[in-house]
Amino acid sequence: MQPDALPPELRQIIKGEKLAPNTVGCSRALVFHLKGLKGYLKIAPHNPMEPLAYEAEVLRWLSGKLPVPEVLYCTQYQGYEYLLISEIEGADGSREVHRQNPHVLVRSVAEGLKLIHSLEIGDCPLDQTLGVKINKARYNMEQGLVKEDLLEPEYRGTPLGDLFTLLLSKQPANQELVFTHGDYCLPNIILKEGRVSGFIDMGRAGVSDRYVDLALAVRSLRHNGYTAPELWELFFEVYGLDGLDQAKLEFYTLLDEFL
Repeated sequence: MQPDALPPELRQIIKGEKLAPNTVGCSRALVFHLKGLKGYLKIAPHNPMEPLAYEAEVLRWLSGKLPVPEVLYCTQYQGYEYLLISEIEGADGSREVHRQNPHVLVRSVAEGLKLIHSLEIGDCPLDQTLGVKINKARYNMEQGLVKEDLLEPEYRGTPLGDLFTLLLSKQPANQELVFTHGDYCLPNIILKEGRVSGFIDMGRAGVSDRYVDLALAVRSLRHNGYTAPELWELFFEVYGLDGLDQAKLEFYTLLDEFL
């Protein structure tokens, strides 16, 4: 995506600002850092199941409730969506700087998740419950949007249709509904001076089972090398989980393969 393809109004806002590609994370969108504007620009083909406009709605609803970016501009133009958001100061949780004190990182990740899950959901219009996610997973599979080379090792080589059937067979009988981030992994948690300074990539956020976030937090910590038993104990202790539901953890890990 070249700057001359941007919407005219957006070109006026960024005024020739250099678009520096950001490659951290696994977003389907193109993400650019705009240093002078202290912001990020996301560009993605319009996806009716996960539009950038939904992420803008999430950020606006969360304004004043959680430390999240401000929406500076959002539009759809010539089949693409554009979302310009403010930058949050700090370094994301996957950065090398945080490895100097893993206990501080793990504690911060747990505290951040506890904060998100503490939000009042009575008036929340953002539905990410299981039925919504299953429909999105089916759509992504049917549209060829699931990247098989990025599946967890234990799932690679299994036809996606068989994995989806397995997923449906393992659906939990109940949901512990809270406000969830939806993609709670280290690159989406910004930390400054050992504390969470903000959350990003909120395009899957909304009311859902707490295990959506717990599963991805556990997987992200493992992928980043935080596997010592005392770190796991610290994470669950700080979060305040009383008994781990392993079946739910595995189900939501598998579900995320399709999202």
